[in-house]
Amino acid sequence: MTLQLYTPEKLDHLALQLLDLAGVLRNMANRSREHGIADLPIHDKKALEWCASLDHWAHKAQAEVELRIRQAMAERRALSAEAAPSRSTEKPAREH
Repeated sequence: MTLQLYTPEKLDHLALQLLDLAGVLRNMANRSREHGIADLPIHDKKALEWCASLDHWAHKAQAEVELRIRQAMAERRALSAEAAPSRSTEKPAREH
């Protein structure tokens, strides 16, 4: 498997491709239903294997995204803490 860099736009494009495929399958189901085709013989072994692999890939990629988000948030917090003026825990003396 080749490691590829994905932008949010590239992820959107992939999601739209998957939605297009889902639309084709939904259309097949609806048209079959409309025309009374109860049993449709389809070779599905490879498609089901691909779906299982894609499901595994998507969850693994999602975990990687969440890890990267947490790392970025921690880096921003660290930079913010460094940039913030240090606060003393002592209370200022009261003037009379």
